[in-house]
Amino acid sequence: KKKKAGKSGAASKADEEDIDAILDEAVAAVNAERTQALELSGEGDLRGTRGDWGTAIESYTQAIAVDPNNGSHFCKRSFANMSLGRGVEALADAQTAVSLGGLTSEETANCCAQLGTMLLEEDKVQAASEAFDKGLKFNKNNQKCREGLAAAGVRIERHAALKSSASVQLAADDIEAQDLKTLPAPEEVLGKGFEVVHIRIGTFEKPVRFLLCTTLAEEAIITPNTCSMLGRKIGMSLDLEDVRFDGGHPIGTLRAVPVTGFVQAQIASRSLHSVIHGMLGRKFLERFDFDLDRVRSIQHFKEAGRASGSGKQGVRIAQHHFPSMSLPGGLIGVPMHLQAFGKTLSAVGIIDTGSMFSTINWQAAKELGMPTDPNDSAFDHCTKVAGATISGVAEMPLTSIKVKICSCTGDPACRAAGVSKEEFEALGKGNGWDFDYKAAGLKPAVEFGRVNAAIGDAIQFEMLRDSAVGAFQGAAVLLGQDVLSQAPRFTFSAKDKELWLDQPSRVVDAIPF
Repeated sequence: KKKKAGKSGAASKADEEDIDAILDEAVAAVNAERTQALELSGEGDLRGTRGDWGTAIESYTQAIAVDPNNGSHFCKRSFANMSLGRGVEALADAQTAVSLGGLTSEETANCCAQLGTMLLEEDKVQAASEAFDKGLKFNKNNQKCREGLAAAGVRIERHAALKSSASVQLAADDIEAQDLKTLPAPEEVLGKGFEVVHIRIGTFEKPVRFLLCTTLAEEAIITPNTCSMLGRKIGMSLDLEDVRFDGGHPIGTLRAVPVTGFVQAQIASRSLHSVIHGMLGRKFLERFDFDLDRVRSIQHFKEAGRASGSGKQGVRIAQHHFPSMSLPGGLIGVPMHLQAFGKTLSAVGIIDTGSMFSTINWQAAKELGMPTDPNDSAFDHCTKVAGATISGVAEMPLTSIKVKICSCTGDPACRAAGVSKEEFEALGKGNGWDFDYKAAGLKPAVEFGRVNAAIGDAIQFEMLRDSAVGAFQGAAVLLGQDVLSQAPRFTFSAKDKELWLDQPSRVVDAIPF
């Protein structure tokens, strides 16, 4: 019996070894399939970055065939289908993605975010909010879910506002009112999308889409493609006649409009999958005030100087009025507090509706305790973006900052930097200038969520140069759409150099890169 028992034990051990070998082979096969699927999915990602969504879908479909239990592949195919306008397929893939989940909690949260996005597209706001909230339970820091939940909240507020009245009540002094069109920014693009206005030009049968840019010196610019679309010969500049708002109110003739490419149009084409035909700049905005109501999704245009009435008209929650600081070149500036690395500094904030992201200059970085050399090793592992400077395109490192627009009891004083009266009279020019905020009584008024801002001397800062005194030497920040879009309502008068902002209903910090 003992002998037989020994044989039985040996046989059992052999069986266990056979089972282990089979399991090892199965695990190896699964890992091989998963690796192959990830490679196919990576090919789809690469094709998607080029905007080739059709072939990206093919790659994701192949990945699904190899590894059908990974919801991340369905999530990516859903995004690709969404980019091609295939809403039914995109929603079905997103639902499957959430039911399967990803390999990590982050991937599963991304699946929930994609489902929430598709439900928002279907205007199923409550279900979308639940999807985003579910994703945050997998990863509380998932940026897509956080932003999606905030967007769903704004949509809920908008629905409530629209439900309170049968139709939108337009102000009596409007000359134009349009649906507020915001081009959404995809995850891989820094910042937030642009808000655009539709205008008509001459006999061209369709409205064209122009970006409002508060830092553009010209009245307008258009792209070469737009020039060709209008049937005009491409040259250095041209006159645009019989220009009017989409609703019919005349704008008139825009003369000597430069024909040129610009980075916002390139971003819109490559990353936002949309077309921007041109930009309207400060000279245009000096003729028309505008009022962006993001809760009701309406933008109002008024004759110049009428915004002071709309800024105070109607029910506005936590509204703040800011007269512009005195800046060269017609720029609109507000006093601010910047916070980073436990430090707070006063700075001038330049309103820049034409930029998707905010930028601080190197002087602000210095005062916040950061290195001032872009080649410093501290920036070696920073995410960087390309930005235009006075000396050309440069790589700009990113940093997380908190911004607060301030009210003040007095005016910030202009201060010449490092030159005596005798030296100024002898040289005929100064050594730069900045602001002294000591007597201004700055007090934070509107708080925004943290943003990932670029660091660099962006070309817009050069507009602060004074022909007699010299370049601006103080701390400054360009306030891009990542900050401005957080305000539920934004009213702007370039003529009167004033703006009105409503406090964001939710202050959501962007996760630092």
